[in-house]
Amino acid sequence: MPRVSCLTRNPVTCEVCASSVKPGSKNRRRNTSLLIRYAQPGGGKKNIVIDVGKFFWHSAIEWFPRYQVPGIDAIVITHAHADAIGGMDDLRDWTNNVQEAIPIYLRQRDLDVIAKTHFYLVDASLQTGGGGIAKLRFDLIDEEPFEVHGLKLTPLPVEHGERMIALGYRFGDFSYVSDASHIPDSTAKLIEGSDILVMDALRATPHRSHFNIEQAIEQIRRFRPRKAYLVDMTHDSDHEKTNAELAKLKTSEGLDIELAYDGLKLETLL
Repeated sequence: MPRVSCLTRNPVTCEVCASSVKPGSKNRRRNTSLLIRYAQPGGGKKNIVIDVGKFFWHSAIEWFPRYQVPGIDAIVITHAHADAIGGMDDLRDWTNNVQEAIPIYLRQRDLDVIAKTHFYLVDASLQTGGGGIAKLRFDLIDEEPFEVHGLKLTPLPVEHGERMIALGYRFGDFSYVSDASHIPDSTAKLIEGSDILVMDALRATPHRSHFNIEQAIEQIRRFRPRKAYLVDMTHDSDHEKTNAELAKLKTSEGLDIELAYDGLKLETLL
């Protein structure tokens, strides 16, 4: 967000896209991503990022200086679509100037895709010259829980359309499901009891590989977290207007749901 096609239409009729270019607009939406700043027992913090999509670089420019995030200690991938891996080349800024390398946690199937889309990052011998490439260490995971710098992450396998299984992740009482069209019962058991739930909610109308807003609300009814945030919205959803409608659910059903927005900061105990 915004869509260039909306901004170049004459006259501009998309109010959401028009508003998204204004400074501070919460309708400005880049690819969905999450930065976990995990306090270490001996002091300091580890910075763990979930997904680095096409616009990760733009997000990092805005938010990393503001939240004083100098390095990336690990990256965890949900699936191998461009909105989750398209920014991997830009990681060279960190490995050229801040740190030696970045570990990437992902499934073999996702690494197989990256070996095609970013082949020179997987096999540096295929580099054709020019600037330095990102130095990445690929650590394979499956659907079993794993640890990253002492933080336990539980994969949450979900259907993302008919041909894709994506992963959400749970850490502590926080569950994150950014790309989903169906949550099987086996994964639902892993989400149950979450205090905070982040849920995919692409738009108002149905979509073949994402929950729409009503379907996302149904999932939140299913799990009843203390707080829920919707992510991955298109220009169908105006931030303020949609939140005003969602607020009615707190009165009628006790569901506390809001749209997330770029730069949203949350605190949770792990």
